[in-house]
Amino acid sequence: MKPVCLITGAGGRLGTDLCLALRDDYHVVATYQKKAPSMPSQHQAPIEGADDEQKSDSSRHDPIYVIQADLSRREDIRRLIEVTLARYGRIDALINSAADTKFHGHLRDLWQADDYPKTQMHLNSAVPIQLASAIYHYCWKDQLEDNVRMNRSVVNVSSVSGLYVFKEANQAYYGVSKAALNMLTQYLSLEFSPYGVRVNAICPSQFLRPAATRRVTDSIKELLTGKLTGEIVTKLSRN
Repeated sequence: MKPVCLITGAGGRLGTDLCLALRDDYHVVATYQKKAPSMPSQHQAPIEGADDEQKSDSSRHDPIYVIQADLSRREDIRRLIEVTLARYGRIDALINSAADTKFHGHLRDLWQADDYPKTQMHLNSAVPIQLASAIYHYCWKDQLEDNVRMNRSVVNVSSVSGLYVFKEANQAYYGVSKAALNMLTQYLSLEFSPYGVRVNAICPSQFLRPAATRRVTDSIKELLTGKLTGEIVTKLSRN
């Protein structure tokens, strides 16, 4: 059986590219909140009794198994993991690519801001760690030998905005949320290390064109199959 990879933010450009690039080597479970990913999924699989030609076309790749979930809700995280385990029996890799990427406003206007700073911080930094923690409690904490054998790992998609202060206005909240994710990634790698699970983050710049997106995807694939842990990998994507 192929390893099982859970990918969040599958409706976005990077999430979609990851799903399509990994489906030959992994059973891919893809989550989205609002925008459903535009890729073959279990919803397009032929039903029993379909003709041979239709079955042949759909069997060239395993369909992506898509699940709608609001990962800011604990009950949705629980449902996501339980459905994945019910279908595949395990989770071997987690790629956290879901994020609020908006540049929301100036720090000088924080007094007049609504809840978006808190909401963005929660989604971009706390939610990836909470999801990894849930997977750990459901299926990794008592499986040291399997974790090592399957080279289980977490890859958090961060940003160069979490590494540097840019002069462009309005991205302070976003940058801080990604800087927090980088630090949490390193702490989580220390906590997961005794259990044989690796944790890394990648910090791309903008990836506006397919070639740039694919470079980020290839780097994430290297992190999944490699041996690094506790690393914050900078990937400057040429647009």
